[in-house]
Amino acid sequence: MTKTHDISFLRLQKSDYALVRHIEVAPEQIVYCGTVDMAFASDEAGLDFYAVSVSGDAVGFFKIDHKYPQTYAFARDGDLGLRAFMINRDRQNMGIGTAALRALPALLRDNYPAAMALILTVNIRNQVAIRSYLTADFARTGELFDSGIGGPQLVMRRPL
Repeated sequence: MTKTHDISFLRLQKSDYALVRHIEVAPEQIVYCGTVDMAFASDEAGLDFYAVSVSGDAVGFFKIDHKYPQTYAFARDGDLGLRAFMINRDRQNMGIGTAALRALPALLRDNYPAAMALILTVNIRNQVAIRSYLTADFARTGELFDSGIGGPQLVMRRPL
């Protein structure tokens, strides 16, 4: 059965916290993506926050990191970093995450025209996420990032 979703993205400001504060993952997933509360509490520069919406309802959250190439040796000039990608726990396993990941390059090409690729790290234990990223045309780079809080992470890239 093919699932289709009316996916859209909303760029968020810090004042938009109320729109996404309800989004949470299972406790065992927090080590992989953190929480919305953690993201909004951080004063980290160089990040844009986005909501993932399905038919107008905010069901996910992620950050786009402009400074990825300055922070991580595996990132190249022109790369954007995808961080804290999460789908609300009651909407997981419905294909929403993969659909959002497939729709993401169009948003990024429109909003970051100089960007060449989207890059991320994913914990090697997080097989569900790895499958979603592969299905959405991310590729393993062959590099392993060993400094993740939850252990070793694969580096994945998606040309834009």
